[in-house]
Amino acid sequence: MPADEWVFLTDEVSGAGYYANVRTRETRWDPPEELVDAQSGDEPYTKLANGWFKYVDDSSGESYYYNKLTQETQWTMPAGALPAGGAELGRRSMDPGYDESDDDVAPPPLPTDAAARAAEDDIDAPEENVFVRRLSFSGGGAAASAAPEEDEAQKLREKAEKRAARRLKILEEVLASERTYVKALQTLEKVYMVPLRMVADQPKGAIFKHEDLDAVFLNMDVIVKVNSDFLEQLEADDSNYGQVLTQFAKKFRGCYTRYVNNYDSAEAHLNKLKKSDKEKHRYLEVCKSHPDAGGLDVRSFLIQPVQRVPRYRMLLEDLLAHTDAGHADEGPLKEALEKVREVAMHINEEKRNIEQVEKLRGLMPRFTTKDANAMEKDLVRYDRTFLREGELVKVRLAHKQRRTLFLFNDLLIYAMGSTKGFVLKGKIALDNGARVELLPDTEHLQNAFALVDQAGKGYTWVGDSKEHTLEWFEAITAAIRGNRPCRQSAMAGNVLADVKPKTPMQRFETVKAGTTLMKYNQRDGKSGARWVKVSADQTKICWGDVRNKETRSDMKLGDAVALLHGAKSSAFFKQQGAKKDQDWLCFSVVFKGRTLDFAATNAEALLDWYLALAGLIPNSSEPLLDEAALRTRIEGML
Repeated sequence: MPADEWVFLTDEVSGAGYYANVRTRETRWDPPEELVDAQSGDEPYTKLANGWFKYVDDSSGESYYYNKLTQETQWTMPAGALPAGGAELGRRSMDPGYDESDDDVAPPPLPTDAAARAAEDDIDAPEENVFVRRLSFSGGGAAASAAPEEDEAQKLREKAEKRAARRLKILEEVLASERTYVKALQTLEKVYMVPLRMVADQPKGAIFKHEDLDAVFLNMDVIVKVNSDFLEQLEADDSNYGQVLTQFAKKFRGCYTRYVNNYDSAEAHLNKLKKSDKEKHRYLEVCKSHPDAGGLDVRSFLIQPVQRVPRYRMLLEDLLAHTDAGHADEGPLKEALEKVREVAMHINEEKRNIEQVEKLRGLMPRFTTKDANAMEKDLVRYDRTFLREGELVKVRLAHKQRRTLFLFNDLLIYAMGSTKGFVLKGKIALDNGARVELLPDTEHLQNAFALVDQAGKGYTWVGDSKEHTLEWFEAITAAIRGNRPCRQSAMAGNVLADVKPKTPMQRFETVKAGTTLMKYNQRDGKSGARWVKVSADQTKICWGDVRNKETRSDMKLGDAVALLHGAKSSAFFKQQGAKKDQDWLCFSVVFKGRTLDFAATNAEALLDWYLALAGLIPNSSEPLLDEAALRTRIEGML
């Protein structure tokens, strides 16, 4: 590479100096060979900082230093001879302060002979000159004692240089990987999508139909457009990767959620197309042989958008790990990472919801045609989850009937088997006041429990054993409580009986250590487990990932205007059943612009959090409860 393509740069944060090639974007700490070759012959020196030049003694091959301003020479590297980054400025194009007059500097005389200097100082000349040359730097022991500090400083500079170099490499990888990805998308469009749609346009005898291709490629054309625009903006401003990615996060969320959720269906449809007709398979193989395809089949291209959002997250995490605190990019990168994580979580959540809907649809063929058609619209819902299936005996007066039960998070249906499929016999809603109670054993009834609907109508169910009955009782109880495991029974009495009182200090220590709570989303009411704690100085409430117990979000408790017990915030009403099923476990911290809405997983956690926060939010506009009043309130809500 030509020597004039190299430039000398200094990292603004670490002050580290390094060499960069303006054409290839290659970076390195040592001068490249092109510069070394360019600097040989006519220029037997290296220009340093503050008037210093580095020369090489032809006879010994060792370096020595000469200051053009003071005409001082010495063997050791002078203090201040290097810029902040510790790298030599080099010559000509590598030296930002290069002066033509520097070419006229002739090699100066060598520093004082080491042996003579040793004699002058009454020091026995050693066999080697290393010790004496060290003494020649500003005199004796002072220089020797400073050497360890200089070594440590050099190590710190080298560490900062390596960190800066790694960060630059990651930035290069960000841009390079996006170019590769967009090229793959464009290849898929050129090699597969466009030709196959042209084939589908044929008026007669089309190998592929448009509905088949739409099922496979879905919104791929949207993804191609969005990522092409993203790459274009990134190339125009590759230094602001975080800001650019944050701007596109909303677009990514829409198009990638739809594509990823359809991927399994698309692959199944593609398999069906290839197996149903040899001509279809042969045509896809022809597309695979296209020069631009590189021998990759259509699946190799279709999987790449599924992998892309996790890839963005990995790149951002790596880039942040090599970005110093206080760096100008730190804030935008953190914001971009949070947005990408939200996109990934949304995709996963939507995928789980779709899988649940498919499970519900999968139940329909097991019922008679008449019942399946009637149930389709009512049973298959986006927010409904299928929990379990099994048999119990339904008891009504003297009648006992074995029924198959299908339990959902908000509904219980029971049916009778027949040769044509299950016949629906009844449905019981598990919200709006439904409750379940264990029944005491009697001479005529053992292992029974009663399920009471919102209107007060009771249904008595009997299991095959005590254990079988308890399994169903606890499953239905958990569904009523919002799918939370619940070991409480009607015979257990007050849920607060085993929760011992604590001192305020004990509760403060508990919330500062952290707890898993369910956090409700103000936007759509959906909930998820979060690791929640109060900061060590008790000024903030913080929340984050349950798995690694890292908190990334927080609010100042000093800004809170109220503390509420119960499901009073609108966030709890946005998902069916949240208020009634979990009312007594819920609490909210109210701020002027938003609320933080949580549900504890048990009674002890509820008491810990509400009473601790009550001590930290003394000026609540909502009347605060002490422990006795809170326990009384909870008992009335159960």
